[in-house]
Amino acid sequence: MKPFLSQTTMPYATALNRKLTNPYLWHQWIWQSFPGKPEAERDFLFRTDILQDTVRILLLSEHIPQDSGGCAWQSKSIAEGFLAHAAYRFQVRANPTFRRNQDRRRIPIYQQDKLQAWFQRKFEEIGCNLCSIEIGQAQNEEFKKDEKWIKLSSVDATGVLKVTERELFIKGFSQGIGPAKGFGFGLLMLQPIQL
Repeated sequence: MKPFLSQTTMPYATALNRKLTNPYLWHQWIWQSFPGKPEAERDFLFRTDILQDTVRILLLSEHIPQDSGGCAWQSKSIAEGFLAHAAYRFQVRANPTFRRNQDRRRIPIYQQDKLQAWFQRKFEEIGCNLCSIEIGQAQNEEFKKDEKWIKLSSVDATGVLKVTERELFIKGFSQGIGPAKGFGFGLLMLQPIQL
């Protein structure tokens, strides 16, 4: 199935009024754009960005989202040839972690060399070589979900990738990279380039 890329914006003040103050609440709000599928598995990736006094929401999904709560989605299907290029400039917000052996808990990664290795590994898993990468500082985010505190580490990365295994790359694009994808992580923003 062809994926769709959608975008909408919301005044930041409106987001605050609607109490859209953490990734879990944004996920719940976006879920309402896919009515009639309450028991379905999540089949979308998203990210939110605060641009001055506006929140921009980007959404990659298998179905076209329906307008909800007064916000109109602008959607387009991703062209067949878009994922056929050899190289891309990329941007991604990820939640880099490792599993601790003794209790299998996910622990955030903060050190630059370990972040570099994590991104290298994640891109190799989706059939890509990193030609270059710039990794921002990790930002912590804490919020409550079902009476339980969730702590996430958010890291923005930009760079250039080269595709080595096309099928893995297409799958990785549609499924995202890293953990916590339901909280707005893992969506690859791509721009084809010539190397």
